[in-house]
Amino acid sequence: MEYPTFPTPPLPISVFLRPYLRVGEDLPATQAHQVMLHCALDAACLPVRLTDAQAVARISELDYQTVNAVISWLRALSER
Repeated sequence: MEYPTFPTPPLPISVFLRPYLRVGEDLPATQAHQVMLHCALDAACLPVRLTDAQAVARISELDYQTVNAVISWLRALSER
């Protein structure tokens, strides 16, 4: 299955993703989802511990609609 690519986001991005980012290259969908999830967690003031990184990675492998639902849930947490 081929996934669409997205532009590389500007740095800084979460310390967990920095080693995998290549400036000027497109991100595969899974990595783009990871960036979106980390940004949503940051916005909700929920620090990502090393033990949480694996859960974020697993969620990022899901389809866009599911990832977007998780981000919406995190956004609702940040608005409280």
